[in-house]
Amino acid sequence: MRWTAALALVVMIAGASLTATVFVPAEFREIVADAGLIVRGRVTDVRPIAVPGTGVESIVTVGVETVLKGAANGFVSLRVPGGELGGYRHVMLGAPVLRPGERAVFFLRRGSDSLWRPVGLSMGVYPVHNDPRTGQGLVRPPIVAGRTASLGPIVRGDTRRKNLAIQEFESLIQLIIAGRVGQAVPRGGRQ
Repeated sequence: MRWTAALALVVMIAGASLTATVFVPAEFREIVADAGLIVRGRVTDVRPIAVPGTGVESIVTVGVETVLKGAANGFVSLRVPGGELGGYRHVMLGAPVLRPGERAVFFLRRGSDSLWRPVGLSMGVYPVHNDPRTGQGLVRPPIVAGRTASLGPIVRGDTRRKNLAIQEFESLIQLIIAGRVGQAVPRGGRQ
């Protein structure tokens, strides 16, 4: 009996100190709507900087290949939480880790400091991978109102869920901007 009571007390104390981080994915139309600038480009430089009181952030420079929303010339700089500085790696859950040479479509909005930041951290960065057979640029299909762009309801492990050609992905973005793919659904809302 005493052993059971002691075990219950230990579990209660341990349970009181447990925390969890929960990420609620944003619906793709919401990401597009929140972005003031959407560009496809290649990361050309990543520089970590110390930010007093918060740790480390990285200044990422992107060579712009295509502007899908907003205005940008040549290069765009954005800030993301985390980075390596002074032999230490600082990591923030949900923040993208970007490296020179990587290509992606970036959904950016201005932070309170007027600097560009990815919408929803990693949700605002869609890496572009080349198909090894064709060399064609591909991205993972976005979630649009609980469905993948072309397959219907999302089912984990569904072998029909294929990457989208970059042209199809960018066309989907343009359709959303033009208002032809419905309205953004508030988080937790229903269509």
